[in-house]
Amino acid sequence: MDYPVKIPRCMSTQHPDNVTAPFFAEDTVLGSEDEIKEAYYAFSHLGCDEQMWDCEGKEVDSFVVRKLLTRYKEYFMEHRLGEELFLTMRVPNPTVEREEAKVLLETLESLPRAYDTAKACHPENPAPIFEVILPMTTSARCPKRIFLYYRDFVAGKQDKVFCDGDVCIAD
Repeated sequence: MDYPVKIPRCMSTQHPDNVTAPFFAEDTVLGSEDEIKEAYYAFSHLGCDEQMWDCEGKEVDSFVVRKLLTRYKEYFMEHRLGEELFLTMRVPNPTVEREEAKVLLETLESLPRAYDTAKACHPENPAPIFEVILPMTTSARCPKRIFLYYRDFVAGKQDKVFCDGDVCIAD
């Protein structure tokens, strides 16, 4: 994979604690639909070129790419995710947060779907998500495990055939 030359300058994180709810919120506790609006607002109005999508310790909207690209289609046709704007998943570290380990796997499994969604919206769209943030990393082995898992068990399974003489999973 070719990584983009552009390095983001300003990352927005999801809604820090505030005295009042933001204008786009439906309630005082932000739900997943509010988080979609928040990401769009950070990109389109605040000028952030990267949004951290927190997949740790809460229910996560794993269709964030689809919702952004379909609800704000004109904006993201002009400002492409993965090229000019970046969505970076903050995933649980299974070495430290063992009870959240499956959330990491679910998040990694959602990345190919996000890629397919971006391609369906526009054939020239790059991969919308290609990096993750791993908190509380204690050694180089932690991110290496995630890379190898993704390479071998998520992306790597596309070349496996269902049974002898059958089509591969990618087909």
